[in-house]
Amino acid sequence: MSTLRSTRNRALPIALVGTLAAGLILSGCAGRGDDATADTAPADGAAAWAACSPGFTDTTVTIGTSIPLSGPAATYGAIAQTMKAYFDDINAAGGLEFADGNKREVTIEIIDDGYDPAKTATNVRTLVEQSEVFALAGVLGTGAAISVAPYVEEQGVPNLFTGTGSDAILTLHEEQPSLTTGFMPQYGFEVKALSEYLIENYPGAKAAILYQNDDFGESIRAGFETAFEGTDIEIVAAEPYELTSATVDSQVTNLAASGADVFLNWAVGAFATQSLKKKLELGWDATTVINAPAADATFFLKPAGPGAADGVVSIAYTKDITDASLAGDAGFDAWTEFAAAHPDEVNALSAPAAAGYQTAQLLEAALLGLEDCTREALLESASSFDAVELDLSPVSITTTADYPFAFRELGIQIFNGDNWDLTEDTYTVG
Repeated sequence: MSTLRSTRNRALPIALVGTLAAGLILSGCAGRGDDATADTAPADGAAAWAACSPGFTDTTVTIGTSIPLSGPAATYGAIAQTMKAYFDDINAAGGLEFADGNKREVTIEIIDDGYDPAKTATNVRTLVEQSEVFALAGVLGTGAAISVAPYVEEQGVPNLFTGTGSDAILTLHEEQPSLTTGFMPQYGFEVKALSEYLIENYPGAKAAILYQNDDFGESIRAGFETAFEGTDIEIVAAEPYELTSATVDSQVTNLAASGADVFLNWAVGAFATQSLKKKLELGWDATTVINAPAADATFFLKPAGPGAADGVVSIAYTKDITDASLAGDAGFDAWTEFAAAHPDEVNALSAPAAAGYQTAQLLEAALLGLEDCTREALLESASSFDAVELDLSPVSITTTADYPFAFRELGIQIFNGDNWDLTEDTYTVG
């Protein structure tokens, strides 16, 4: 695996790019839209370029994102703030060097949507039509991604590494490759990986599932039921909960009464913490499996109290940023150094900040893989990663045009009460 590192003033984290075409030559892009033509290519004739897409010039590349900076989901604004800090460092060191030899500053424009898909749609129009962004990156949420999909397709603007793993993103690609890609592991793949782990390690188990009473929750329940068909694992109890509920205590009590020895806990946010507390209070001795968004040790697991999250199982696609014993790991050290250099913008223990850091590295890799200065080339680059390594991921990133998610490989991790321990189990899409 070859690597390509960005040049910075100090040793900050970098994206490791697995494969870039040798001898790739880019000519300069003089400006936006119709103002930039093949006539602006270097006089030596090294390459003849068509017009650059809006947002890409000889000196700058503009990327936009819409994300909650206010409201109950404001903590996820750290994704965008970390992305901006990451590229601010690159810019301070002279910019990102492209294959044409030009260094360009990468500007991240952020607009607050309060986690309201309607506002996301308005923000995206502003970013595309007024700010003339080259692409979108890190837009948060399934509703947001789906709400803007028709518009970005019409405008030809890549919407990369959105903060969702919804199977709906895969649906967008059924008829033709879409301009929308997901950062989080596909939810269906997450269920498949965890199901295979349980089948291999908990034969004959009886499972109980807690899930949201909506299309997302129903799809998770159906996914586990399908995965267990023809095996000796059976779902013996299922309890839905409303996102407007005060607690999930009654649901957990009912599930515990089923005698299940595996708890498929698909609660999110504060409900995840509540469910773990209640399980401990009831003395329910079942192996708990949780979803990726609930696997944040700082905000969801440890607040449940001592012992409440011991032995919890989840997928692994991000290193445990709360585990100080990882000091000495090059990627972890790069992350902690970066966070220390940005104390006002980046919390080293924040999962959203870590997601922003990974998103920035994926975007960096996509920009470095450009074969020309068009949006089409950016989508192609982002869809053809070959074993890209991220500082905070225990698995490498290989992407294809027919599977619009960054992660095609997942590990399994178990919480020891303080930190996550990686198992030797890995699962791959397909």
